[in-house]
Amino acid sequence: MSKTVLPPSASVFLKTVDRSGEKISQLPVKLNTLWNADECPEVLLPWLAWTLSVDRWDKAWTEETRRDVIRESWMVHRHKGTISAMRRAIAPF
Repeated sequence: MSKTVLPPSASVFLKTVDRSGEKISQLPVKLNTLWNADECPEVLLPWLAWTLSVDRWDKAWTEETRRDVIRESWMVHRHKGTISAMRRAIAPF
């Protein structure tokens, strides 16, 4: 028995989207952890930083420094151009 709630007359597109939803639950990474700097897998941190528009990124930083920079990025963007934002931006150096 199918788990779909779509009517038999649903389009091919809707049926495809419905099937892809089943596959998402089988992913090895919990999707809700991908947006959290503390829980995001280390290999995905550069993409999280890119998504959150982190201005400065260095591959040589330690994992903890990279997570700190991602955590603080919202504050930098909120106060961009102010003295406190400039201090936070150069703190890892």
